[in-house]
Amino acid sequence: MFKIVIFIVFILIIISLFAGLYFLLKDQSRSRRTVQSLILRVSLAVFLLLIILFGFYSGELKLRTPFPLMPSSPQSTSQQIDKQE
Repeated sequence: MFKIVIFIVFILIIISLFAGLYFLLKDQSRSRRTVQSLILRVSLAVFLLLIILFGFYSGELKLRTPFPLMPSSPQSTSQQIDKQE
């Protein structure tokens, strides 16, 4: 569920980015459409960040790394050091 919403919001950010570029080149600073596109893009980025943070907080999103982020226990680290010496 979260991954689909994240994907949709990300696509909307990309669309807003190109719309702002189009308005910037076409209007040549005569309208506020470029500024409105920037405001929309920043708002969507904040919304995306909040969705990702809530996903991690709720447990729906998880980190998948090919290596452990932290050792499993402090004893295993000290045992590995003793074996190396």
